[in-house]
Amino acid sequence: MVEAMVSSCHDIIIEKLKDFYDQGIPPVFERDLSLGPLQNPDRGNLVQVVVGVRRCGKTYRLYQEMHRILREGFDLSSILYFNFDDERLKPYETAMLEDVVESYFALNPQAKKEGAFFFFDEIQEVPEWGSFMRRMVDTQRATIYVTGSSSKMLSLHLASEFRGRALSREMFPLSFAEFIRFHDQDQQFTRESLKDPTSFTSAQKSFARNAFGRYLEKGGFIPAQNLDSSDAIQLLQEFANRTVNYDIIERYNIGNPRAAALFLSRALASSGRELSISKVYNQFKSRQITIGRETLSRLLSYYEESFLLFSVANYSVALADNTRSSAKIYAVDPALFTAFSPSASHDIGQKLETTVFDHLRRRASARPGSIARAFVGEGASRHEIDFIVGDALALEQIEIIQVSTRIDDHKTFNREISALDKAMVQFECAESTLVTLEDERNIETDAGIVHAVPAWKWLLS
Repeated sequence: MVEAMVSSCHDIIIEKLKDFYDQGIPPVFERDLSLGPLQNPDRGNLVQVVVGVRRCGKTYRLYQEMHRILREGFDLSSILYFNFDDERLKPYETAMLEDVVESYFALNPQAKKEGAFFFFDEIQEVPEWGSFMRRMVDTQRATIYVTGSSSKMLSLHLASEFRGRALSREMFPLSFAEFIRFHDQDQQFTRESLKDPTSFTSAQKSFARNAFGRYLEKGGFIPAQNLDSSDAIQLLQEFANRTVNYDIIERYNIGNPRAAALFLSRALASSGRELSISKVYNQFKSRQITIGRETLSRLLSYYEESFLLFSVANYSVALADNTRSSAKIYAVDPALFTAFSPSASHDIGQKLETTVFDHLRRRASARPGSIARAFVGEGASRHEIDFIVGDALALEQIEIIQVSTRIDDHKTFNREISALDKAMVQFECAESTLVTLEDERNIETDAGIVHAVPAWKWLLS
């Protein structure tokens, strides 16, 4: 029986390798995520690790890199591509990795001597993959790329396995700049021109404004871009639920799958708001949904580990002071909030704040505490600041960012400007940013200047 399973797995490996060469590399929409200078195959090359939520485009980013390799003059036979996200390969065994490499060399014997580019997709499914990659780095003339859907593959967690042999990068669904390029059929924009929205023509400004409204609804998952709203929502719900079923319930042996799915819906619908584990626990209990507080807390960690969402704690110089018992939650993409919120069409503020956070998360360090929220003032004058970006311990420059859909209302204007004025004093900053839907102006306060910026422009600057 075991021998038959091994033989069957080997046959599937051969089939997948041959299919890649028969089908060739698909055309791609080029993403902005850089993987650095191309490393010619050699021993000791850094492993390039790309991590992110499922269906954000990691596989196609690998295809993009393959096209780059071909443009540099290498032959297709110098590329090994293998996707481990295949139910036929279960149960995953470490020996499978050796079989993949040796099967590739059997098909392309020259590559063993001349060197090759290894691409391993969703490799986190395989036990001890890190140790295997370390051996590949030490013994093979190769440049290795791997992808995965777990934050445990970030450099912070890989240190013990790779000992400086890997460089991790996070990938997200389309940024707003990428979204514009994706839908720019008339090719009005280039990567460079999108970096300077102040130079846009009136037609380009109009396109960008309209695109931003669509971006809040559609988000950045490419498979959802050309679907109508109801189909897009269904597809995104399926993406998220598949992640829960295969990456969380199955991997961590969660005993109550229904509760896990309901909690995910609740968490994603809370994007831009505080999520209280205790409150969810009590609500579930009242509905006869049996699940413990500790299990809910673990599930939240698993959702974050799978990049479905992120939690933002209160700002503290001491990271140990941060707590997850009642954190603010942000979906990895505004469309995931739309897909799970029963009133998304009315919650423009939540979608805007989620979009701002996702942009900050793209450009900020993945280190815990690099993005936080803060409270300033006391009593009735106490205000929440949406985002404090930077790390005092790392001597990073602090940025203060507030989000408000509009500030033409006198009460709203006073509340937001008062909060930012207090924050600039507390964090010793002469400037802060207020991201809005349309308002654009500089507002002087006693502490400094508040730059009110329309979201479409801020996301491109």
